[in-house]
Amino acid sequence: MTGARLTRLPYALERAGPPFERYDERDSDRYPESLVRHFLETFTQKGDRVFDPFAGLGTTLFVSEAMGRRAYGMETDRRRQAWVAGQLDNWLGLICADAATMLDHGLPKMDFAMTSPPFMPKHHRWNPLYGGDPDQAGYESYLARIEHIFGQLTKLLKRDARLVVQLDNIEGRTFTALVADIGVRLAQIMRQDDDILVHWQNGRRDYEYTHCLVFKNVRAKTRVV
Repeated sequence: MTGARLTRLPYALERAGPPFERYDERDSDRYPESLVRHFLETFTQKGDRVFDPFAGLGTTLFVSEAMGRRAYGMETDRRRQAWVAGQLDNWLGLICADAATMLDHGLPKMDFAMTSPPFMPKHHRWNPLYGGDPDQAGYESYLARIEHIFGQLTKLLKRDARLVVQLDNIEGRTFTALVADIGVRLAQIMRQDDDILVHWQNGRRDYEYTHCLVFKNVRAKTRVV
């Protein structure tokens, strides 16, 4: 990879959030529907199976069904899972469980995956991928869990299928180079094909860009050390 490739997309959250969560476009952890459409148009066809291991509020799944794809996902938060599943045609395809267990639920092989994992600043101890389990505290444990989960995903995706991971670096007391840190881990298990810097059009002034890393489900030629 020689550097990020720039793409411009409109920023707008088209679907209202659930009544049990505060909805504010200026402070949302959702990516816009335009982002999903862009990658579905690029990498999928009607009828393809699309998977999101961190389904959240369902943006990937809702857009997939609207575009004639078959939506599947995982979500650990029971209220979010029920809210999203209740609006899906393939509601049984959204499983309330840890993404690390994706191979335990009889899911079919997937044609494409798109997701954004929970972010973790490197100076924090609370690990969102373990629900704050003190035995799994810290940033290195977080990155190892990320690598494990996406390693499971390589077995669920069809060979040569694409994975898109949306990420942001984290500003603050200590800068967290989340894009590079997760990118290095995933490049050990899949081949990275692209690094796309998305410039949001007509969006929030405090959030002008995001990164999307694109991987192909083939073994990486060299292991990153």
